[in-house]
Amino acid sequence: MTVTIRLPNWKARRGSPRSRRRTTGARDRSGAADRKGGGRPKSAVEKAIFVLFLSLPFVTLIQTVVARTSSYAGYSATRQLPLETVIVGPRWAFTVPFGVKNKADIERLIECESGGLNVSGPDSDGIISDGILQFHRGPGDTLARSTWEDFSRESGITGSPRDPANAIRMADWAISHGLGPRWTCWQLLGLSPGS
Repeated sequence: MTVTIRLPNWKARRGSPRSRRRTTGARDRSGAADRKGGGRPKSAVEKAIFVLFLSLPFVTLIQTVVARTSSYAGYSATRQLPLETVIVGPRWAFTVPFGVKNKADIERLIECESGGLNVSGPDSDGIISDGILQFHRGPGDTLARSTWEDFSRESGITGSPRDPANAIRMADWAISHGLGPRWTCWQLLGLSPGS
């Protein structure tokens, strides 16, 4: 579809040297008809396109106002996560570059599980566990068939339990999905979903 925009034909004013040079005839009569609003009548489509063209700035303004007010209205209704989170304990702190939904639970788990130390060693049940959140290793002291691998397969989160940021992201996902009781300290601390 081609849209043609016609600009007004600015005729010379009466009495100007240019208008005096014109001779009378058919050409002048058609020009006079155009000046008086005669000539070919505008079709409904041309009028609609003209009105649409003139209304576009107003439509854009209205859309902008509606979009901004709806985004502000939704701001208070939805929980916005910060771009980074600081997880803090009595003698340790970790800053992660993402929002954490279950910050308080994770802080309590880290303090109970490792005291904030990024360690690998036998857990209370004798199984080697890794990182600040003590993810159990699998058979043969590997990550294969470990708690980390189980959670990773379900969540799509990759990395290592020895990386504090990865461990915190995985724990946040696990708690949000009702898997908090998989930690011994979850039960010892009496934590519950939404605590």
